[in-house]
Amino acid sequence: MMPSLVASPDPAVWVHVPATYPDRRGDDPGAWARSVAVDYGPPDDSSREVFERLMADLAEGETGHDGAVYLYLPNDLGRMAKVRLLTGPTAGLADLEAPASPLAPAADVLESAYLGPVTRTLSAGLAHPSSDDLLVTVTYRWDLEGGTSVLLTLSTLDPGQAVGMLEELDEFADNLWLEDSSGGHDATGGP
Repeated sequence: MMPSLVASPDPAVWVHVPATYPDRRGDDPGAWARSVAVDYGPPDDSSREVFERLMADLAEGETGHDGAVYLYLPNDLGRMAKVRLLTGPTAGLADLEAPASPLAPAADVLESAYLGPVTRTLSAGLAHPSSDDLLVTVTYRWDLEGGTSVLLTLSTLDPGQAVGMLEELDEFADNLWLEDSSGGHDATGGP
C-alpha cells in the first residue's frame, strides 16, 4: 500500500481546501467558506462577504478533485495563491508535467527536509492557444523509491507572483512527508 502524503504548511498563511465534506471547518463548501472568511478574510463586513463568496466558489470547484489543494492567504490578501499536491505512481504522474513551453524551463534541485531531493521547475507557456496571456507554472517533483512521485504545483498568470512565491513554496515543500497506513513514518518519514 502506498504511504500517504502529509502536508503541514504554516497555518497562519495556508489553508487546506477539502475535496470532500464534512471537513473540520464545515459540513459543505459554504460553511467552509464562512469559516475561512472569519479566520483569514478582510476585517470589514462588505469585503469579507465578497471574500466568502470567492472562497465558496473555489471550494465548490475543488469538490471531488484528486490531490490536495491549499490556498496561500497572507494577511493583506494581496498575493493569494492556490497550490495542488498530487501523489501517485511515477508512471501515472509523468503525463501531468507542465505543458510544453516556448521558453526554456529553469530547473533547480533542492533538498527538502523530509522527502529529500526535489526538482523545482519554472516554466511558462500560453495560457490558451487563443490568448496572449502567459501562464507560469512552478512545479516541485519528488521521484521516490518504490515508483512513487509527489508533485506540488502553482500556476499563475502573474510571472512576478510565481517568482515572489518561491520562498513560501520552498518552505511548504519542507513540510511534506510520507506516513505508512499505520500512522508511522516510512523511510522518508517526517517529524
